[in-house]
Amino acid sequence: MPLVDHLRTLSVSKLILIVTILVALLPISILGYHIYHSAWDNSWREIREKHQLLAQNLAVPLRTYVEDHHVMLSMLGDTIQLMAHQDVAHTTTLLQQSVTQSRGFNSLVLLDTNGHVLAHANRGIAYDANKVSMLAQEKCYAQVLQKQQWAVSKMKRHPITQQPAMFMGTPIFNNKQLVGVMLGELRIDVIEDIRRRVKFGKQGHSAIVDQTGHVIAHPNPTWMAEIRDISDWEIVKAMMAGKTGVTTFYSPFMKDNMVAGYAAVPEIGWGIMVPQPESEVAAHVNSLMLSHLTWAVVGLVLAILFAIIIARWVTGPLNRLASAGKQLMLNGLNGNLHFNKRPQGPAEVRQLCTVLRALITGLQSSRDQVHELNNTLQRRVDEATLQLREVNSRLEDAAQHDYLTELANRRHFEECLQQTLSRRSSDIDTICVMLIDIDHFKQINDTYSHAAGDAVLAHVARILERSMRSGDLVARYGGDEFVAFMRCTPNIGHARARELRETIDSCIVQYNGKAIHITASIGLHCQRLQPGVDVNKVMSAADNAMYRAKSQGRNRVVGNGH
Repeated sequence: MPLVDHLRTLSVSKLILIVTILVALLPISILGYHIYHSAWDNSWREIREKHQLLAQNLAVPLRTYVEDHHVMLSMLGDTIQLMAHQDVAHTTTLLQQSVTQSRGFNSLVLLDTNGHVLAHANRGIAYDANKVSMLAQEKCYAQVLQKQQWAVSKMKRHPITQQPAMFMGTPIFNNKQLVGVMLGELRIDVIEDIRRRVKFGKQGHSAIVDQTGHVIAHPNPTWMAEIRDISDWEIVKAMMAGKTGVTTFYSPFMKDNMVAGYAAVPEIGWGIMVPQPESEVAAHVNSLMLSHLTWAVVGLVLAILFAIIIARWVTGPLNRLASAGKQLMLNGLNGNLHFNKRPQGPAEVRQLCTVLRALITGLQSSRDQVHELNNTLQRRVDEATLQLREVNSRLEDAAQHDYLTELANRRHFEECLQQTLSRRSSDIDTICVMLIDIDHFKQINDTYSHAAGDAVLAHVARILERSMRSGDLVARYGGDEFVAFMRCTPNIGHARARELRETIDSCIVQYNGKAIHITASIGLHCQRLQPGVDVNKVMSAADNAMYRAKSQGRNRVVGNGH
């Protein structure tokens, strides 16, 4: 017991000082540990909310930018069609005015269906006008001709200038007959300007990739100039899959581990990520901990000074009492115990007792205050934990449902369908998957407004909810498409699909005093449950059936297994 023996040799003042330091260090250490982990948890939660929200918010102006310029190309094509009696000079003048007045196009080219350039204009780009015919080889032009609908190309080299470029094309019709294509080169610098506005932290930034994982806009101009392919990054793969979330990855550009929010723009296939170095997060937490550590050291120093004062205050009278006792012993224990020159000497002992009682009372009060502080801290932790659980519950619900129709979203539907397909079932178990597409939904939006389109979507969602049975699942698959799966035989599946189509066909949506008649094309795929069935193949089969229904005239059910 050498430690105990050593403690017995210490003076009261040293023992008081040691005990005070230990009592001060213990709660400081526990509280510091708790604050450190709480700071990291709070920082990560804030990053997940902020970065994902930034990525989703950045997707809005990009979507608007592309859609606005698509509308502009369409309007320009309609205008040129109305001016068909004008000569090439008038058409070229119109294109040149459009390029000059629009901030989104570098050039505009009007081609016929045989690839001949009818008119063109550019924003002062110096290249041989005879080379404009090379744009007829642009895949975007061929895609518009083939599908007869607007399209946006991936990032590529301009066939004339060899600079990074992206093209948008839209068909031009005359009496529903395709007569030409309006091809525009989008300005990459405008997209970069949109990206550049997202700034946070010291090195936080954003980046935009196209539908193939090639860089459109990035803080590294070299990557933009060479159209860097980063499709092998896991975060880019997630965006290409249409996912939204938060992840970590190593950035060769920043040469650091990054935490990033990401979001997809499914209408055009682009992806947006908003990364920030993890070192910045660590620096923020370390700065917070340094502040707390500084105050902890100040508190410890004050505690030590206070302990020294208390030790001297407590041991001073005792030392004088011991000196007086020693003097009494030298006097042969004769006389009184005079340890103070003043006649109130013996009162000092009573005062010491009073001070000790006061000190004990003070220590008890301090203990009660510490206990109350711990109880208060625990209550706050419990309240914060409850709030966190409620927020997580709301976030989980929001992640599984579509905000407009309040139905399950695509991700939740596919997860549930995959679980159903993975279950061990008897040989006769069959599921039927319906893919429902509202006919002419774009025409409803264009004719009655997007708010009317939202009302139609909500109305169809309620019809689907009422048509489902226990064990069925219905969801909004995206845009104007809904999806449902049912545990039933193919005959019953076809019967229910026909009933659903008739129900939708018989409904009229009233919006602002106008009656909107809606119909739907339904693709039905019946699948026997067996090992190895993939959800993507099932959905692809239902999608093919739906497109056959649309190609056969819409407002009908097409499927297999009947």
